[in-house]
Amino acid sequence: MISSSRKVWVGSMTLSSVLLFSSLMGAHYPAQAAEPTTSLKTIVLSSNSVSGYSASATRNKIIASAGKTQTKQAEPTPKVQVAVAEDRKAEVAKTETKKETASKPKQVASATKQQTQVSRSSSTDSSKLVSNAMSLIGTSYVFGGTSRSGFDCSGYTQYVFKGSGISLPRTSYAQFGVGSAVSRNQLQPGDLVFFSTYDQGASHVGIYVGGGSFVHASNSGVRTTSLSESYYASRYMGARRVTN
Repeated sequence: MISSSRKVWVGSMTLSSVLLFSSLMGAHYPAQAAEPTTSLKTIVLSSNSVSGYSASATRNKIIASAGKTQTKQAEPTPKVQVAVAEDRKAEVAKTETKKETASKPKQVASATKQQTQVSRSSSTDSSKLVSNAMSLIGTSYVFGGTSRSGFDCSGYTQYVFKGSGISLPRTSYAQFGVGSAVSRNQLQPGDLVFFSTYDQGASHVGIYVGGGSFVHASNSGVRTTSLSESYYASRYMGARRVTN
């Protein structure tokens, strides 16, 4: 059994210990302490998070803006594309116009040359040629003849044309290759008319004098004959127009 005095001492010591502990604890944790606030570490972390988010968002906006600017610079607007296309069309049209303008003088010159070959220079020249041809009617036929003493067919046409200042080859075959071809319904006085008679090809030639007739040196001499005469009509080859 513990004595009452010892109990009093133990209780006194326990109470002292409690008071001492309470006193020590009260020095560190005042009874009227303010409400707890957010720690500085939490504030710093929050501040850094907000700053990091803002910087990241700002950086993303700058990158997006730069990308849009580069895209706009790289890709022309529809209006610019249309303007470039119109300029290109204008350049092509201008080039084609120059080509056409440059080629027109050549085309006109060529057409004029062909027209000159097909048309007589003047009716006076044709009349003179036909008159000279008709003046020789009755001249005898001479094979190989080229003068008033006697003509063969090509010698006669060569002689008549020479009187009008036009040089013809010696044979009817060669004469068929000069001048310009003329259709039968376009014949004019002074045109050469050709026939295939005793040999294949243009073996006979005469001079058209109008009215469907031609003058030539036949076997019976220089005379006029109708193109409709059966012998010559069936042997007609074509006509040539020879000018100065």
